[in-house]
Amino acid sequence: MWACEPGLTSTIAESYAGAGPLFVNTLQTFLAAHCALVGDHVWPADAKEHVVRDPYYDFIVVGAGSAGAVVANRLSEVPEWRVLLVEAGGNPTLGTEAPQVFLANLKTKEDWGYKTEHQPGACGAYKTKGCYWPRGKVLGGTSSINAMFYVRGNKQDYNEWAAAGNTGWSYDDVLPYFKKSEDFYKPLTPETAEHHGSGGYLHVEHTEDVADIEKLLLQANAELGLEITDDVTGAQQMGVTRALTTTKDGVRQSTARAFLSPIRERRNFHVLKDALATKILFKPNTTEVTGILVNKDGKDIEIYANKEVIVSAGSINTPQLLMLSGIGPKKHLQQIGIEVKADLPVGENLQDHAFAAMMFTTRSDSDLASLPNIVGGIYQFMLHQKGQFSDFSPHRITGFINTLDPKATFPDIQTHHIAMLPNLTNIVDLFALHDSSQEVQGQFQEIIKDNFVLVPYIVLLKPNSKGRILLKNKDPADKPLIYANYFDDSEDLKTVVRGMRYVAKYRETKSFQSIGLKLRWFELEACKGLDEESDEFYECMARQITFSLYHPTSTAKMGPESDGLAVVDPELRVRGVRGLRVVDASVMPSIVRGNTNAPVIMIAERGADLVKKHWGKLVH
Repeated sequence: MWACEPGLTSTIAESYAGAGPLFVNTLQTFLAAHCALVGDHVWPADAKEHVVRDPYYDFIVVGAGSAGAVVANRLSEVPEWRVLLVEAGGNPTLGTEAPQVFLANLKTKEDWGYKTEHQPGACGAYKTKGCYWPRGKVLGGTSSINAMFYVRGNKQDYNEWAAAGNTGWSYDDVLPYFKKSEDFYKPLTPETAEHHGSGGYLHVEHTEDVADIEKLLLQANAELGLEITDDVTGAQQMGVTRALTTTKDGVRQSTARAFLSPIRERRNFHVLKDALATKILFKPNTTEVTGILVNKDGKDIEIYANKEVIVSAGSINTPQLLMLSGIGPKKHLQQIGIEVKADLPVGENLQDHAFAAMMFTTRSDSDLASLPNIVGGIYQFMLHQKGQFSDFSPHRITGFINTLDPKATFPDIQTHHIAMLPNLTNIVDLFALHDSSQEVQGQFQEIIKDNFVLVPYIVLLKPNSKGRILLKNKDPADKPLIYANYFDDSEDLKTVVRGMRYVAKYRETKSFQSIGLKLRWFELEACKGLDEESDEFYECMARQITFSLYHPTSTAKMGPESDGLAVVDPELRVRGVRGLRVVDASVMPSIVRGNTNAPVIMIAERGADLVKKHWGKLVH
């Protein structure tokens, strides 16, 4: 993409002068709009020349995602510290910044495109019998391709962390860090100020319009006894809500836009883009970290950290980099031929929010997904950040329920809802993008031709099952092996089935009946012959139509010294290694009960303060 230099859009448009003045003026307008929204000038410049000329920094942060962008921002607030942020991807694109088409980022160069290894008990309706795991490979990381829900989890999540020996991580401890990042969309009252912050980098909002299907979903859940609430990040999480989102003025608020764009001219801050960190470097014959090895433009570059290397590469790439560097399970590393620097359970304890998808349909002749409307929507978004692509509606409804105890203060199931117009496959095909089997893809494409389709997600919030990540070999360019182990613990499947049965009750509500929404199942060979009302059928569908909510965590677990699964201590320092921390979702001792983006940003805020405190630069 061009760098949007002055006059460049005119030059490009003039090259098409033969097409006529109307076309030239239109093209020039579109190019200017594109530049204003996602041109290279919006983001920090690539610092390759700086790095080659002077490869010594105080701090190197690996990964510019939900955590790394925040850490780099906060550390570079100290003017005498020289901070480098290393990212394997490049700048965000028009596709990443348009809220409505977030799924269209799958299988692009902005997506690592991971897949789990085959397991017999889940992800059955996939071509490879393994679930698709999108992860962001771009400034902002997965915050640049996710669904933008602002959810913090449950208070109990953090109190459980603290009770396990992670001092400083209780809910009361972390709440100030949630508030520190936040720029809440409306003036704070004494009530909202208790839970929300103002003036932070990250804009959090409720957009004004509420789609009809969102109103219907709220009412349907209310008919089933769930409380409608305005804010599941406030006093209590339970209930159904139109979620807060990380959007502003019709554009995604990734950590790239929120935390990196505002500091792109900061003199002590550099970003190295399209650069893969391949190894952590040590002083000879020690476990003291000196820097990292990076592959950029096909060449290896050694970069040195005077104080610390901070790995914020996410719950897949972080354990991969640690293990490639000799930090991981001794037996596994020796089998691959990697010298062991620290024998730690890196890659173990993997947790994710798996979900089963269901489907409700009703006949519709809507043409909103027609080609003219799509083109019109793109026009509105590019020029004005308005229209159907600028808003996450009508997918914002999420619910938190406890399937065993309706009066509980913590959920075991979360519901999400994707609403799809007839022929929406003109824009995005949910099942094709996830590499679902031809059996599923073919049925879905036929169903959506003349039906409005609502797909509820039944999300398992607190899995007992644990997976692991292993190296395939010593090549940093090869993807690691991901063993999700969904439903290995039978209680997990039972919980999902209870959640599916709750969602199945939607068909009994006056709200759903009012527009003819009916429960519709895929006809799968694997579930053929089972009674559709039986637990066996529900279990079969859950094992077949399994998805990841894109929330892998806990592969470099935080814990006290007594915790045999802990990789980092409560200060996020890697055990047995000097000068190395991990600050991202992989340090979660256990996954939170809700979407993980906001908690990861919180971890990054607190992690940056821990670093500042260690080096005597924490100012309250």
